[in-house]
Amino acid sequence: MTSLLVRGKVHTFDKSGFVASNLMVRDGVVRELDSSTEQADEILELGADEFLQPGWRDDHLHLLSTLATRCSQDLSEAASIDDLLQLIDSASPGENGWIRAWGHDPSLLRERRHPTKSELDRVTGNFPAVLHDRTGHVAVVNTAAASALKADDYTDGLLVERQDVLDQVPNIDINDLKRIARVIFDEWRDVGLVALTDATHTNNRGSIEVLGEIRTECNGPRMTAMIGADRLDGLHFGETHDGIEIGHAKVMPDLALKQNLEKVVRKAHNAGFPVAVHVMDIDMLEVALRALEALPTPRATRHRLEHCSLALPEQLDRVASAGVSICTQPSFLVHRLEKYVEELSSTEHDWLWPLSSLVEREIRVTLSSDSPVVPVDPTEWIRAATERPISSHEAVTEAQAKAMTVVSPIAPGLPADLLLRASSTGYRPLIDAN
Repeated sequence: MTSLLVRGKVHTFDKSGFVASNLMVRDGVVRELDSSTEQADEILELGADEFLQPGWRDDHLHLLSTLATRCSQDLSEAASIDDLLQLIDSASPGENGWIRAWGHDPSLLRERRHPTKSELDRVTGNFPAVLHDRTGHVAVVNTAAASALKADDYTDGLLVERQDVLDQVPNIDINDLKRIARVIFDEWRDVGLVALTDATHTNNRGSIEVLGEIRTECNGPRMTAMIGADRLDGLHFGETHDGIEIGHAKVMPDLALKQNLEKVVRKAHNAGFPVAVHVMDIDMLEVALRALEALPTPRATRHRLEHCSLALPEQLDRVASAGVSICTQPSFLVHRLEKYVEELSSTEHDWLWPLSSLVEREIRVTLSSDSPVVPVDPTEWIRAATERPISSHEAVTEAQAKAMTVVSPIAPGLPADLLLRASSTGYRPLIDAN
């Protein structure tokens, strides 16, 4: 049995805000806080400007999409269709002959729209091209790509929530993804990220294998992956495959809200999965709540709502009554502020990205990035949650925001590789798991 005694400030981030004076680790696991023993195989004295804390978790991102953006032409700085076309014109096809681009936001372009298929044709020639907008829910293809994907009936080239069509686009080579992953994982370690939840609704067994391979070979953080509610394929919630923990069943409602969501949710629930429902507006939240309210309240792991960017107060009352948790992204308020100011009414601003309303109702909340939509930057999420540029009444305290962001409060049983030594110069792991 090996042991390590860490002496100095230990910020647990539990509900009481408890700060311990030491922490005992045995065999890689936290065993005691404020231990009375001085006997250990190793003693670590934290510096005067250092403290120990749990690492950060990004509780909702899309890893393979994030990696793919680094293999694509970046359109995020385009201010007009002309800017966007110039960027695409400078892009080179990949080894598979396709041009890939990512990151435009039509609401921020001068024309307030996506480019059209014919506009793309002018700068892409005979190469098939696919452009993903910043949300990842909309893609635009040129004529060559539409033909290859058998999507010629989309006259404007606009594909909304058509992953079934886009699945035919040739995959980026796994070695290219691994090369990018090593860089990104280093960046994330620098900001104190120790764990993540991949919330991609198309995840299946094959996705788990790829994620596991990337995590293992590229020294990635701990990963949990949601599984598409229609792709459970005999998997079981909480088990581990290829080093990836199986998480919630992800439910993506159809945009027209014609899907029998209650049936989808109940099927996943009966298979032993808590569900995580994508919710971005009031109407979608209403449909999700009806489906969740028809189920028994989970005893252990809660059902989740992803995003919950707009919600009526009475809907949040029902969220609390149903025992549902929410994973939300406060830094959208930073990256999409102009859009919110222009497109939403002052009344809607009051309901936008609620936080303090969730705390008041004792709803469990976690923060995240939704990367690649916004950056993986826990410090930015915390700042946005506490210094909101809009709907300031929904701000929370710094302690509350940090408690929403840590992987877990420090308590006996927590793996020590999830602990960080923090100081004004940054973060470093207490124990290197690799």
